[in-house]
Amino acid sequence: TPININREHQLPGFESKINMAATSFGGGIYWGSLCGAPAGMAMAMGLVHGVDGEESLEEFQEKKANCNDVCKSLMKEFEEAFGSINCNGLLGVDWRTEEGRAQLKELRDTKGIGMCEEYIDWATKRALETLGEG
Repeated sequence: TPININREHQLPGFESKINMAATSFGGGIYWGSLCGAPAGMAMAMGLVHGVDGEESLEEFQEKKANCNDVCKSLMKEFEEAFGSINCNGLLGVDWRTEEGRAQLKELRDTKGIGMCEEYIDWATKRALETLGEG
Protein backbone atom coordinates (compact mmCIF):
# COMPACT_ATOMS: atom_id res chain seq x y z
CA THR A 1 0.00 0.00 0.00
CA PRO A 2 1.20 3.54 -0.64
CA ILE A 3 2.83 5.46 2.17
CA ASN A 4 0.63 8.34 3.30
CA ILE A 5 3.18 11.09 3.76
CA ASN A 6 0.73 13.16 5.81
CA ARG A 7 -0.19 10.49 8.38
CA GLU A 8 3.06 8.55 8.63
CA HIS A 9 5.57 11.31 7.98
CA GLN A 10 4.51 14.67 9.31
CA LEU A 11 5.88 17.60 7.35
CA PRO A 12 5.93 21.13 8.72
CA GLY A 13 3.05 23.06 7.21
CA PHE A 14 1.25 19.92 5.99
CA GLU A 15 -2.12 20.76 7.46
CA SER A 16 -5.72 20.45 6.32
CA LYS A 17 -5.51 23.54 4.10
CA ILE A 18 -2.64 21.92 2.18
CA ASN A 19 -4.71 18.76 1.74
CA MET A 20 -7.61 20.89 0.58
CA ALA A 21 -5.38 22.68 -1.92
CA ALA A 22 -4.14 19.33 -3.29
CA THR A 23 -7.64 17.84 -3.68
CA SER A 24 -7.73 18.25 -7.45
CA PHE A 25 -4.20 17.01 -8.14
CA GLY A 26 -5.40 13.50 -8.99
CA GLY A 27 -5.91 12.71 -12.64
CA GLY A 28 -3.49 15.40 -13.74
CA ILE A 29 -5.68 18.05 -12.18
CA TYR A 30 -8.53 16.16 -13.82
CA TRP A 31 -7.23 17.24 -17.21
CA GLY A 32 -4.59 14.61 -17.84
CA SER A 33 -1.71 17.01 -17.27
CA LEU A 34 0.80 16.92 -14.39
CA CYS A 35 0.27 13.72 -12.40
CA GLY A 36 -0.61 14.25 -8.74
CA ALA A 37 2.29 12.03 -7.58
CA PRO A 38 5.10 14.27 -8.85
CA ALA A 39 3.00 17.35 -8.02
CA GLY A 40 2.77 16.13 -4.42
CA MET A 41 6.50 15.45 -4.41
CA ALA A 42 7.10 19.08 -5.40
CA MET A 43 4.67 20.27 -2.72
CA ALA A 44 6.57 18.30 -0.08
CA MET A 45 9.85 19.89 -1.15
CA GLY A 46 8.28 23.33 -0.97
CA LEU A 47 6.78 22.71 2.45
CA VAL A 48 10.17 21.81 3.87
CA HIS A 49 12.59 23.91 1.81
CA GLY A 50 10.40 26.59 0.23
CA VAL A 51 10.02 30.27 0.88
CA ASP A 52 7.47 31.93 3.14
CA GLY A 53 8.02 35.55 2.18
CA GLU A 54 9.62 36.43 5.51
CA GLU A 55 13.16 36.03 4.17
CA SER A 56 15.44 38.76 2.96
CA LEU A 57 15.47 39.11 -0.83
CA GLU A 58 18.82 37.30 -0.99
CA GLU A 59 17.57 34.40 1.20
CA PHE A 60 14.33 34.26 -0.80
CA GLN A 61 16.17 33.96 -4.10
CA GLU A 62 18.61 31.36 -2.77
CA LYS A 63 15.92 29.18 -1.13
CA LYS A 64 13.68 29.42 -4.20
CA ALA A 65 16.52 28.50 -6.57
CA ASN A 66 17.58 25.55 -4.40
CA CYS A 67 14.02 24.26 -4.06
CA ASN A 68 13.44 24.65 -7.80
CA ASP A 69 16.66 22.78 -8.59
CA VAL A 70 15.62 19.87 -6.36
CA CYS A 71 12.14 19.80 -7.92
CA LYS A 72 13.52 19.87 -11.48
CA SER A 73 15.79 16.96 -10.63
CA LEU A 74 12.92 14.96 -9.12
CA MET A 75 10.66 15.64 -12.11
CA LYS A 76 13.42 14.45 -14.44
CA GLU A 77 13.91 11.27 -12.36
CA PHE A 78 10.17 10.58 -12.37
CA GLU A 79 9.98 11.10 -16.13
CA GLU A 80 12.99 8.84 -16.70
CA ALA A 81 11.44 6.15 -14.49
CA PHE A 82 7.98 6.21 -16.09
CA GLY A 83 8.30 7.96 -19.45
CA SER A 84 6.13 10.95 -18.55
CA ILE A 85 5.08 13.23 -15.72
CA ASN A 86 1.61 13.71 -17.21
CA CYS A 87 -1.37 11.48 -16.44
CA ASN A 88 -2.32 11.04 -20.08
CA GLY A 89 1.19 9.86 -20.87
CA LEU A 90 1.43 7.59 -17.83
CA LEU A 91 -1.91 5.90 -18.34
CA GLY A 92 -1.86 6.00 -22.13
CA VAL A 93 -5.32 7.54 -22.37
CA ASP A 94 -6.67 11.02 -23.00
CA TRP A 95 -9.88 11.14 -21.00
CA ARG A 96 -10.79 14.49 -22.49
CA THR A 97 -12.10 12.48 -25.42
CA GLU A 98 -15.01 10.03 -25.45
CA GLU A 99 -12.69 7.19 -26.45
CA GLY A 100 -10.26 8.11 -23.68
CA ARG A 101 -13.01 8.17 -21.05
CA ALA A 102 -14.04 4.67 -22.13
CA GLN A 103 -10.41 3.49 -21.88
CA LEU A 104 -10.06 5.09 -18.45
CA LYS A 105 -13.26 3.38 -17.26
CA GLU A 106 -11.83 0.06 -18.44
CA LEU A 107 -8.58 0.76 -16.56
CA ARG A 108 -10.49 1.63 -13.40
CA ASP A 109 -12.67 -1.46 -13.75
CA THR A 110 -9.62 -3.75 -14.05
CA LYS A 111 -7.10 -2.02 -11.76
CA GLY A 112 -9.31 0.03 -9.45
CA ILE A 113 -7.70 2.81 -7.48
CA GLY A 114 -4.40 0.94 -7.62
CA MET A 115 -3.86 1.98 -11.25
CA CYS A 116 -1.62 4.82 -10.04
CA GLU A 117 -0.15 3.12 -6.98
CA GLU A 118 3.26 2.61 -8.60
CA TYR A 119 3.60 6.35 -9.29
CA ILE A 120 2.42 7.36 -5.83
CA ASP A 121 4.73 4.88 -4.09
CA TRP A 122 7.75 5.96 -6.12
CA ALA A 123 7.10 9.68 -5.61
CA THR A 124 6.48 9.27 -1.89
CA LYS A 125 9.60 7.20 -1.31
CA ARG A 126 11.75 9.50 -3.43
CA ALA A 127 10.43 12.59 -1.63
CA LEU A 128 11.19 11.03 1.74
CA GLU A 129 14.70 10.05 0.60
CA THR A 130 15.33 13.57 -0.66
CA LEU A 131 14.03 15.18 2.50
CA GLY A 132 16.18 12.80 4.55
CA GLU A 133 19.23 13.91 2.59
CA GLY A 134 18.46 17.58 3.24
